[in-house]
Amino acid sequence: MENSPFLMSDSAARASPPAPVDGLTLTFKDLSYSIVDRTGKESKYLLEGISGCVKPGEVLAVMGPSGAGKSTFLDVVAGRKGKIGTQHGQIMLDGSERPMKKYSSYVTQNDAVIGCFTVRETIMWAVELNLPSSVTKRERLDKVQELLSQFGLTKCADSKVGDLLTRGISGGEKRRLSIAIQLVKEPKVIFLDEPTSGLDSAASFKVMEAIRDLARRRGCTVVCSIHQPSPSTYELFDKVLFLARGRTVYFGPNAGADAEYFKSIGHTIPTHVNVPDAVLDSINVDFLGDEALANTRIANFDQSWNSSSAKSDRLAEVEREIALAKTKATDVATIIGGGDYTHGFFKQVGILTRRNTSNALKNILLFWVRCAMYIAMAILMGTTWWRMSLNQNTVQDRFSAIFFSIAFLAFMSVAGIPGVLEEREVFYRERLNRTYSVGAYVIANTIVSLPFVMVIAIAFTVPAYWMMGMNGGAANFFRFLGFLWLALYVAESVVIMIAAIFPIFVAALTLASFFNGLEMVTQGYFVRRQNIPSFWLYGFHYWNYQKWSWEALIANEFVGLTFDCNRGPNDACFCSIPSSLGSKACTFSGDDILAEYGYTDYSYWKSAVCLVALILFFRIIFYVTLRLKKPKV
Repeated sequence: MENSPFLMSDSAARASPPAPVDGLTLTFKDLSYSIVDRTGKESKYLLEGISGCVKPGEVLAVMGPSGAGKSTFLDVVAGRKGKIGTQHGQIMLDGSERPMKKYSSYVTQNDAVIGCFTVRETIMWAVELNLPSSVTKRERLDKVQELLSQFGLTKCADSKVGDLLTRGISGGEKRRLSIAIQLVKEPKVIFLDEPTSGLDSAASFKVMEAIRDLARRRGCTVVCSIHQPSPSTYELFDKVLFLARGRTVYFGPNAGADAEYFKSIGHTIPTHVNVPDAVLDSINVDFLGDEALANTRIANFDQSWNSSSAKSDRLAEVEREIALAKTKATDVATIIGGGDYTHGFFKQVGILTRRNTSNALKNILLFWVRCAMYIAMAILMGTTWWRMSLNQNTVQDRFSAIFFSIAFLAFMSVAGIPGVLEEREVFYRERLNRTYSVGAYVIANTIVSLPFVMVIAIAFTVPAYWMMGMNGGAANFFRFLGFLWLALYVAESVVIMIAAIFPIFVAALTLASFFNGLEMVTQGYFVRRQNIPSFWLYGFHYWNYQKWSWEALIANEFVGLTFDCNRGPNDACFCSIPSSLGSKACTFSGDDILAEYGYTDYSYWKSAVCLVALILFFRIIFYVTLRLKKPKV
């Protein structure tokens, strides 16, 4: 009978001791981590006095009930806590304190992937970003196929991952995909936070088996938090660390030594009971209903561990591994491949530009929803402002058409927020693992947005401009298109800046809408510039991107045109705008209109420069925000 890829056996499940391989030995000694409580006076310890080591090729499982400190332990050892809290103790790689982020990869619980790509495409882009240029195309394709097979994704390889609009792969398949793309570059130290969450027992086993095999084959040092693994999955781990309220309950081998230890302290585990289930039942004190009793039980486990020979053995092992690591002749830079990133800056920009372009083409939430909406709005406006004649009755109509073209199109840039936020989650994950620099991401984003914003500007301008009967010169048409494009690109820059600062959909939508409303009010259409109060004039009007595009477009529309005045009884001439064309002419010029409204100081170049400056300003804030903001994934 043909074996299922998820069929388990005791012989396959049991972890064989890792053979000696080159890699990095992770040691942590007397590790504690505390934060200040809400009163600001006392420290609350989330981790306390944890010691141990994980050798190359070994897999350590960190277990404990909710709130035990599993994720905190991973974050502290992986160097993700930054300046939050106070950390004591030593964390070393090969006997020396080193920047852990440089040498490791961290697989988070959040499955941050781009939904419009297929599973195969997602892994291929991870391969492009994480494998060096020296790897051939054939080798890249083989790597993709290897990961698809290892993580049980072959069947859904050509299915889309799925997003808000498209149903894709299952949650379990997405979890396996998230792990697979993080293991592309086979880092020497791997941290996994709940890698089997959302998976059934068979899938959990195969995922952990693939991770264990990678550790054996490549000499990776693996640390993962996990919640109540099945017996077969549990046997894949070389070492286990049981935590309770941040304290060590047991650290050491799991091949029978764990059960022997708990038996020695009076907690015998029956042979038919899964060890982690029995241990977690004993150390979970959340449901005792008596805090004093809970504290006593945890204190007893802590005291038993601190006075045990098992702890003495572990401390001796830590000291021995530190001393041994310092005598190794192997250069750490050689082991990890050297360098902060796989690719140089410009190569990063190139790959990200290609990936973002593919995403923009496939993800209708980024640009195509707006494109369809703008075409519909162009037809609506064209049929409403149909073929405006050149008389004074249409002057205000032309002002309104230009204002609405800028204001509505810029305002609806908020429609791209869902796509921006999805992409931002992927950026946070990839930045966390030093896949590329923030600068490369920002530049690639800037490059890709340019043509797509131009496409949606063209989609609106081509039908609307001619249907409304705007100034018919070719130069006027292209000038209208150019300034509308710049205005939309500023609006796009504002949206991604706000989404970076407030990466929550409702918050980003609210603030972006408010910002565009503020721009509409202070740009000079509703209230003439000379009537705007000083605070709003100097604080907002002169920094308003809609002001600069508005002034350029009304000059573009009116300069060079002549408008007929109304005639009354006896052919009397009634002009709403003072005319400079002479007393006998019952007409006035577009320049007369601009003079009447106070826009004689227009300058196309000045408006263009100011719009470009605003684009750069918001993009720089976007960059600085991404640089300073700690990823929350």
